[in-house]
Amino acid sequence: MRVHLQSPMHISLQRLLLAFPLSVAATQGRVAIRRRGYERVLLPGQEITVAPFEAVDLHLDGSGAQPALCDLELHGVMPAAAQAALHHRICKRVFLQPQYAWSAAFIAERLDMSTAQVRRTLFAQGTALTDLCRTQRLMRVLFEAMSGQVVTAGLARFAGWPANSDLDCAFYDRFGLSIDAARRLALHRAPERHRSVA
Repeated sequence: MRVHLQSPMHISLQRLLLAFPLSVAATQGRVAIRRRGYERVLLPGQEITVAPFEAVDLHLDGSGAQPALCDLELHGVMPAAAQAALHHRICKRVFLQPQYAWSAAFIAERLDMSTAQVRRTLFAQGTALTDLCRTQRLMRVLFEAMSGQVVTAGLARFAGWPANSDLDCAFYDRFGLSIDAARRLALHRAPERHRSVA
């Protein structure tokens, strides 16, 4: 899954936490990655790969005369191996198939575990299922908004977002920009699609 971004102003995507490796390649202007408290500016032609489950912020600092341009690409977009940590396996599956009603029982059935075992394991790994699902659904909405493959009005349904919850507000709280602003960042639409794999 690849998207091409352009910003004629300063814009930040905050708290990206993807379940797959993410490469960021600067093409033009000032593009910076902030991770582990350190900010690195990428010069045009430079590329950096962010490991899965590593939180990063992406800053594009362009102007009307010279917009900032970069490419984002997710690699290895497939389910996690059976020996991977449970929360990593769940995150990857939710990102790939966000529309499903992810619950402890649903996961237990797919992974041949008991519901209690799923809950105990997630608790031992210091995470909560609702937080994993919410985060990965928002990550998928971000990439779908930027790719333009799903209309804005259909994003909530596509991502399995609860009907009684405000996706626009949650998206803004997570990334620091609106869904429409994320959609406007895209230079053109990526033809490559990786749909559901479970």
